[in-house]
Amino acid sequence: MRFAKRPDPTFLSIGAALVLGLSACGGEEAPSEGAPTEGATTESADSGAPVGAARVLTAQDLVIPDPDRPHDSVEFVETESESVADRLLAFSDKLRKREFEALSDFFTEDFVGSPLDSWPKKEGGPTEWPLDISRTEFDVEGDVAPLDREGFEASIQRVVGGWSRVESVLWKVKGAEFQKGLRSWGKVRLKLHLLGEQPGGSMVAVHGWADARVTNRDGKYRLDRFRLTELGQETRQRPMFVEVAAAAGLAHTWARFGTDANQSFHWNGAASGDVDGDGDWDLFVPSDGKNFLYLAQPDGTWSESAVASGVAGPPEGTGAIFFDCDRDGDQDLMVGHVGWREPGGGAGGERIRLYLNDGKGKYTEFQGGGFGPNGFGKAFIAYTLTAFDYDGDGWLDVHVCAYGRVESEHNDSWIEATNGSPNGLLRCLGKDADGTFLGFEDAAEKAGVVDSRWSYAAAASDVDLDGDIDLFVANDYGSNRMWVNQGDGTFKDGAEAMGVADRGNGMGAAFGDLTSDGRPDLYIANMSSTAGNRILGRLSDDIDPDTHAMLKKLAAGNSIFAAGADGKGFERLPRGNGGIGASWAWSTALTDLDLDGDLDVFCTNGFVTGKLPFDT
Repeated sequence: MRFAKRPDPTFLSIGAALVLGLSACGGEEAPSEGAPTEGATTESADSGAPVGAARVLTAQDLVIPDPDRPHDSVEFVETESESVADRLLAFSDKLRKREFEALSDFFTEDFVGSPLDSWPKKEGGPTEWPLDISRTEFDVEGDVAPLDREGFEASIQRVVGGWSRVESVLWKVKGAEFQKGLRSWGKVRLKLHLLGEQPGGSMVAVHGWADARVTNRDGKYRLDRFRLTELGQETRQRPMFVEVAAAAGLAHTWARFGTDANQSFHWNGAASGDVDGDGDWDLFVPSDGKNFLYLAQPDGTWSESAVASGVAGPPEGTGAIFFDCDRDGDQDLMVGHVGWREPGGGAGGERIRLYLNDGKGKYTEFQGGGFGPNGFGKAFIAYTLTAFDYDGDGWLDVHVCAYGRVESEHNDSWIEATNGSPNGLLRCLGKDADGTFLGFEDAAEKAGVVDSRWSYAAAASDVDLDGDIDLFVANDYGSNRMWVNQGDGTFKDGAEAMGVADRGNGMGAAFGDLTSDGRPDLYIANMSSTAGNRILGRLSDDIDPDTHAMLKKLAAGNSIFAAGADGKGFERLPRGNGGIGASWAWSTALTDLDLDGDLDVFCTNGFVTGKLPFDT
């Protein structure tokens, strides 16, 4: 099983890359402080009186005009959009912490907005969803008066003030247009999401869309008008999962990524399996100063035993798998590390490690057969390991997804990078006549799977239904590979022919029967970029349609491909099928979470995208 990977700290988001590559500086003056001019009056649209005066607000006060002279510089608009997005991230953080006294700093004094509560329900009432979820949609076109700043802040408190816990708050900029001129104001499109727990344990999620006007009056963007266009709520009587890491003994923490104490993105991932043969699943986690091996206890807790079990170091692994490599009935452990060959042939970094289980949960590092100081392990910048028997000899082999040396050379393309470290295919050599385990050899070149794309994750399955195991590889900065097993120990790439090249920023992959037809479908976790989509929305008339569609795919997010009946191809499911919008996605797992017989999707997501401590 693969878990979230550490991001490259020098990685530019697709939004930044598109700005650098596609935008043209307009040369306009930077926005100055002060009230908005055209279309952004501080007076009421119907009475001419200041909004803050004692009068009844009406829907007319929420009219938000489009800029009549929209700014045409992509770079300017995106820079201002990110400034607004950062302010709303700060607002979301304050609201999540329920620091209500700090909210006023994010609104103008003459703010007018739609309330977040008090709306009538749409006809039809709550809709019952799976997992005992009730969904309610509200009629935001109903006859509810807008509020001034004080009233709006009070409506926010009415929504989340009574929750026992606020899990997350997100106000995200999905689109923006700014007025050209000396004073900066803009009309933005916002997506809203609030998630929390109510007294008694029921879970509630509030979601919506809104149009807003933002003004830069003193060097900070503030909301000036806020008009809801959609509002809904989901509730569940009890949470599906409860955070118990601390109570269970799994709550190891480390310095936040990006701080001086934590600049490494190498150590990541986890592996699970029954280490000590007691029938319970244990957990191995590569980490900073040491690795962790958590052994499951009968009472539902875990006991950390990496040192006693012999797998505490070296630390900072990049992916791990439990599998029975020597076929003696217990779970052995292979841990990936970031190693490489220097141009002069010398070894750098750390090498892949293989640990053999003695059957009781004690490990000894295997030396020889490709492993050890003189083995092939340092040739790989190993990010993900995938075990499968590709040659049908009964011994599990291991594919190595190798990334690139970001600390010395960046990807040579944003859309089809080919300067990554070559992938590996470790073929198990089995045992000799005396029963001695022989280890592995690197058969990637012979098998035809040497590939120097920036590979992140892989998944194995018999996709063409011919009885042997094929391999899908998700690549960052470009198209993916579907290595179709030829049955003779070699592979051919069928990604284009099978419709799953799926150019993008591939971070995770999993096979599973998502359509309940008995065939393995494919879920691919990709990066989704709000900034990239905002920019591309402005460039649709400036780029040829094929290039524009390709760039949109790079920022589009996750993909689901349904297997065809003949085993020869896949069909991309439309975004409306769900399971796509996991934001900046990493690794994924398919399992039946609600025990209804269907596979569900769990996808990790998040990334540090800016300088703000909560910008993830």
